[in-house]
Amino acid sequence: MRPISLLLLATTLTAACSAESATTSERAAQTEASASRGGVPGQASPASQSSAASERKDLATLRAATARFHRYEVAKDANYTFLFMNMCMEDAKFGGMGYHYVNTSLLDDKLDVTAPEALLYEPEANGRRRLVAVEYVIPKSEWTSDREPELFGRKLKLNAFDLYALHVWVWENNPSGLYADWNPRVSCENAR
Repeated sequence: MRPISLLLLATTLTAACSAESATTSERAAQTEASASRGGVPGQASPASQSSAASERKDLATLRAATARFHRYEVAKDANYTFLFMNMCMEDAKFGGMGYHYVNTSLLDDKLDVTAPEALLYEPEANGRRRLVAVEYVIPKSEWTSDREPELFGRKLKLNAFDLYALHVWVWENNPSGLYADWNPRVSCENAR
């Protein structure tokens, strides 16, 4: 791992997770506005259709790559072992995220759909942890491009601690949106 203190990383990831993403209705309005600029009203332009197809393909690739991590023991063997803040994250207003397990060897300037830097688990009543989402993270100090990092057609958000981050709720439906930071369906009620 590059010289990033684990405490700074924990604080940074927490701050990155606290901002809200655009809601589903906001994204739908943006898509509609974009589609109406480029062609028949109510129909997406060929470019946006291609972008949507690419996003669906990337999400399918992500699901295939992370399906094995439904068993935390497998994730642990793949170096997702750093539990930052040593806590389950939940916000009374926005919902939960669960536990974040980070593979610190992936904290660099690269984004790989198949290798998210963090896996998010919700604690269950039986003591197990259920995979609900992933998070992609790039330290700003590692990013050399003039443009923000992007994945799934979404720009990663830069937080106050100079980390770019993006949540993807690939394993738990999120009424707030696939890329929202918090999920009202995720709870830390069973955290021990």
